[in-house]
Amino acid sequence: MKSVTPEEIEHEMHKAAFDQNHASFRSLNQQMWQIPLISMTLTGGLWFGVSRVEDFPLFQVALLFLAAAGNGALFVIILRLRFVMQQHLDWLENTYPAGHVSAKGTQWYNKPFLVRSLFQFMLGLAAILSLILLIATAWTSREEVFGIMPQDPALTYYEQHAASLADGYETLSLETAHPALLTLINEHFEDGPLAVLDVGAGTGRDASWFAANGHRIVAVEPSEAMQTIGRRLHPPPEIEWRQDSLPGLAETRASGETFDLIILSAVWMHVKPDDREQALETLASLLKPGGQIYLTLRIGPSEPARGIYRVSEEALKDQLAELSLKAGKLDEQADLLGRSNIRWVAMSISASES
Repeated sequence: MKSVTPEEIEHEMHKAAFDQNHASFRSLNQQMWQIPLISMTLTGGLWFGVSRVEDFPLFQVALLFLAAAGNGALFVIILRLRFVMQQHLDWLENTYPAGHVSAKGTQWYNKPFLVRSLFQFMLGLAAILSLILLIATAWTSREEVFGIMPQDPALTYYEQHAASLADGYETLSLETAHPALLTLINEHFEDGPLAVLDVGAGTGRDASWFAANGHRIVAVEPSEAMQTIGRRLHPPPEIEWRQDSLPGLAETRASGETFDLIILSAVWMHVKPDDREQALETLASLLKPGGQIYLTLRIGPSEPARGIYRVSEEALKDQLAELSLKAGKLDEQADLLGRSNIRWVAMSISASES
């Protein structure tokens, strides 16, 4: 049996160490080149998530924080990877100088660490942009993010989300959203123009239907942002816009007008429970003899951040009875936005017969 000399043993050990370091370097190099892909996937996915949850600013802030933290972590990781790779390169150069390719360029585009520096610049830029977006989101939605409840959360919500809400409203027609309203009009009013008050008119979608059908329509909307969009989409003089709000409707009451039909679509849940009796008194005072109030009830959970309070048919009927008003159920339908925990009940309200 041939004996192994110390020189051969040392040679084999050097060869094994060389192979191991070479393989480790290749693995580290592959990992470094994967970092930009990880960063793009991480940042793109989280930023897309932010764009899809605009109604939940606290969640947006959390996603942007993850994007900033993730890119910051990758920035540090690439530093560590390149440091370890350099140690392997130095060892390989010292071990086998003749076979080592240093590739130490002299121009700006081929100098050592150029690729690492470019990667780090992009990672740092993504982290900084995420932080800027985080700060901007937190500032614009600071009431909800920091748990500060605005004086009128419903109005604040509509002011901040007017554009996206308007897009949703305008995709539906009045016929689709309120079939019971058309039934109420056909059954209780003769042919001829009506004096109509739309309280919480939003973008004026419903008000424009009444104007197009020859009725006199006053659109009341407390949100300046929503009213601005409404005036652009459905301009005067067909619609008379007013910035007024429940429970008092001070400007409308001061005008001395009364109406055949008053509409409250997706409004009653925004009226604070303590203000509802006054709101009903106000509405009754604006109603002509024989007039009707069309009101929709959102049956579902409360959402304090959006100024949404619980409502029910029973509570409404009890309050109406105290004011000598009566209510009738017109219709019930599922939520048109597909929310399974919410349904809508359409009610008609009128003065009780003596």
